[in-house]
Amino acid sequence: MPLARLLARCSLALAVSAGLVASAGVPAAASTTLPRTSATWRACDRTLDYVRTSIAAGQRTVTIVNQTSKTHARVSFYVRMVGHCKLKRMFLTKTARLGYGGTVAGTQRRQGTGTTPLGTYTMTETFGNGAAPNTSMPYHRVVSGDYWVQDRTSAYYNTLRNKAAGGFRWSLPSSSKDSSEKLSSYTKQYRYAVVINFNRAPDTMVVGRGSGIFLHVKGSGATGGCVGVTKGQMKTVMAYLRPGDRITIAR
Repeated sequence: MPLARLLARCSLALAVSAGLVASAGVPAAASTTLPRTSATWRACDRTLDYVRTSIAAGQRTVTIVNQTSKTHARVSFYVRMVGHCKLKRMFLTKTARLGYGGTVAGTQRRQGTGTTPLGTYTMTETFGNGAAPNTSMPYHRVVSGDYWVQDRTSAYYNTLRNKAAGGFRWSLPSSSKDSSEKLSSYTKQYRYAVVINFNRAPDTMVVGRGSGIFLHVKGSGATGGCVGVTKGQMKTVMAYLRPGDRITIAR
């Protein structure tokens, strides 16, 4: 074996044994300066990108959505470091998209209005039209027949369900307010999607308040009530996000 190749292999082996090479998709620096958890973390309040938010003691990431116009927002994403409430900003985008109806207080939202709900919500699961990304979040790869249930008469309202399992009126036309969303129809936007727990556990669910609010890859225009960022930014979010981390949407 050539000497240069032998030295390169030895250097890589030393780096792995020292913990300097991160897992796929996560920068090496993250393994040393961005812990998954820390005994130093405490619950705290911070103003991030002009938005006041409360951070739970065990929360690893913070996502801030700051509305700048009816359908646009700044989105900043932070990861905890060692320390009481020390954060590292991973990205800030000024071109995120909101719902075509603007924003409204989460408690006042109604289904079919295209509005993005204001408030702070947890995120506990993800899905996508493709192989799982680098993430510690529960991930569901979309298959044929998967819908997000928006049928207000269904016991499965505001959940992901396959039409083969039944329990909702999946065949309703898109003109109906109770029509559910066929996830495979949005291959770009739902390549990576994080479910925002608006109007679902741990919140109290109110039928008709709305369903299917996600953080996902943005398209060419406004969303139907979700928050849209770039594909690269979604991959960053999913690489660091842990179940129960919070997103704050404000204006």
